[in-house]
Amino acid sequence: MPSVPTSGCAGRDPTSRPGRDRQRAAEFKKAIIDAVEFASEHAPQLMVQTYVDEEKGLCYSFQLFQDSDAILRHWQVSDPNIAEVMKYCVVRSMEVYGNPSKAVRDGILGSVGEANVSFTPGLVGFFRLG
Repeated sequence: MPSVPTSGCAGRDPTSRPGRDRQRAAEFKKAIIDAVEFASEHAPQLMVQTYVDEEKGLCYSFQLFQDSDAILRHWQVSDPNIAEVMKYCVVRSMEVYGNPSKAVRDGILGSVGEANVSFTPGLVGFFRLG
């Protein structure tokens, strides 16, 4: 069963000015677009969908992977793009659905922190792509 890490991040700086907020939002969106375009061509995700609420300073990314090996490969291949996006936000929460390997669990916990992530084991389901 595929694992589906999803995350929400907030990038609003309480000390920033409105003009700077618009510029940072544009830079953030560009980093996301570049990362998703790169993933579309080179990374193993089956699906990526990202949503941004500029007013609330929130971003949600839903990603579907075939298995834990695909998540590990994603981290290896996409690290520069992930780092660029993370310049503009912090992960407030991450929900992982499925049964990730110990390596994936440890990697997520190491980067996001135990307080910001929940793991929900898979039970049953199916998916159709295409």
